[in-house]
Amino acid sequence: MKIEVIMSAYNNVRDLELVLDGYLNQLDNDFSLCIADDGSTHEVADLIKKYSQSSLTIRHIWHEDKGFRKAKILNQAIETSFANYIIFTDSDCIPAPNFISDHRNVASKTTVSIGVRAYIKKDLSEAFRHNTISIDKLFNIPWLLYKSMTGDVSKVEQVINYPSFILKPIAKAKPILSQFGSNMAMPIEALFNVNGFDEDFEGWGYEDTDLLYRLDKLGLTFVGTIGRCRQFHLDHKMNARNPNGEKLFMQKKEDGKIYCDNGIHKKA
Repeated sequence: MKIEVIMSAYNNVRDLELVLDGYLNQLDNDFSLCIADDGSTHEVADLIKKYSQSSLTIRHIWHEDKGFRKAKILNQAIETSFANYIIFTDSDCIPAPNFISDHRNVASKTTVSIGVRAYIKKDLSEAFRHNTISIDKLFNIPWLLYKSMTGDVSKVEQVINYPSFILKPIAKAKPILSQFGSNMAMPIEALFNVNGFDEDFEGWGYEDTDLLYRLDKLGLTFVGTIGRCRQFHLDHKMNARNPNGEKLFMQKKEDGKIYCDNGIHKKA
């Protein structure tokens, strides 16, 4: 199985650097990375050029900054990918060392896998950004539990790498809201069968929810993971939600189309 991680990005170079360091340290390094760049300045391209000299197989897809057009740049990344299995993530989510191997272990032609993440609060996120603490600390369970008790990390119970003999890693799950856009994986064939993301969604929110809804209607099975496919989300200022996103999503649901008109391929 040829895996590509498609990572949405917009400026925020320091967070991207920490995340790329996480991909450098994967136990399974048989994957490629695509940075789907929604119009960043040259600093992101410069950073990617630097990491291209490392062991990472990495490419950069960019379009002009005309507002939040995540769906469009992700579709460009899908269309130009040579992989047959795609993991979607964001440039502020640090992967655990077994992130790729976990996703590979649960992958199939008929499923969408939904990973988990813990949330790193502001002060601790800043410590990572300023190299006061190494990201390796995130994978030290006693330290992580301590930081959970001090309020520096939340949702730690989701990202403990429980032994398989006491936890079945795969459980039936349904997607809720759009956090899963930072940690969801599926066969690329399914993405083409629904025509990718609907580019009618501009502004933050609901493009992921809409995609998952249509993949569900296509007949794919959703599986959730506890203690597997783990990420650590760096704190940042929240984007302003698109006020029309929910209304548009409900309208799309009512229309009932699985194959969207304004996706990877445009309706003539």
